[in-house]
Amino acid sequence: MLQVLVYNKEKKGVKPEKAERIGRLLNNSRNLLWIDIINPSEDDIDVMVEVFKFHQLAIEDAIFPQNQPKLDEYDDYLFIVMHGMDYSHGREQTIQTRELNIFFGKNYVLTIHNDPLASVSRLFRRCQDKPQAMQQGAGFLLHAIIDNIVDGYFPVAEKLENRIEELEDRVLEGADKSVLENIVKLRRAVMTLRNFILPQRKILGLLGRSSTPFIRPATAAYFRDVYDHVVQVNSMLDTYRDVLNSTMEAYLSVVSHRMNEIMKTLTIITTIMMPLAVITGFYGMNIKLPEFTWGWKGYFFVLGLMGLAMAGMLLFLKRKKWI
Repeated sequence: MLQVLVYNKEKKGVKPEKAERIGRLLNNSRNLLWIDIINPSEDDIDVMVEVFKFHQLAIEDAIFPQNQPKLDEYDDYLFIVMHGMDYSHGREQTIQTRELNIFFGKNYVLTIHNDPLASVSRLFRRCQDKPQAMQQGAGFLLHAIIDNIVDGYFPVAEKLENRIEELEDRVLEGADKSVLENIVKLRRAVMTLRNFILPQRKILGLLGRSSTPFIRPATAAYFRDVYDHVVQVNSMLDTYRDVLNSTMEAYLSVVSHRMNEIMKTLTIITTIMMPLAVITGFYGMNIKLPEFTWGWKGYFFVLGLMGLAMAGMLLFLKRKKWI
């Protein structure tokens, strides 16, 4: 699906246009176009090839998902790959990435994504009602798109923080196997988010330094602001990673303490039972013991001796402060 918004500097208004008029509108330097393509079709690809004359490699990168953000500079346009993200805190607890490919030229911004992106759709609708994001030029429109993508990282980071706090409470209450599983999944989610954010920080650093002729110095300041937001999210993720490592250590400590308590209990039971084993061991010998001549009183004597042995062992352990 292809959608087109056109802002005209003279009319100072934004209106939707048909795909057939893109070439004519593009030739007018007073127009600023935002073309948004969702799940590109063959006709959409033809527009990129015939009207915009994008490089074949850039078109392939835009159509087929990329694993990493990137920025490629061509003669008269930039090709940028960014990623929007969402955190699924169900059983899998994974970071879901949604790729956004951006072609940025002198008087147009073309966005391509296979899945709907809430941040892009929201901004696209807003531009139809309020043209502020488009009336300041293509660079500012590119900033608005990227800024909306980056703003979506903060809710994801907050969800991760809430899950980490829940895990910390569960570890203190008593660790179980599900806690370890959740810690591992959260660590993987944090690392996934960091692996996407670090390259995007480099991209925004380039745009913020205005090292490309497509970004005006006045607009570059806005990209530096977005860069600061990415640095902030990255700092939060570093903190989460450290907290998760500490949570893992706390979990292992709780498990180790629990195991020590179990071993201590079993050792105490074994220690108390050892004298009984010694006493009963005599009755396994093929000899005649004196108490056999006592009749039924001999059984009470043996039971009493066992009880005294157990009491003696308990008293010994308590005096040593081992229990």
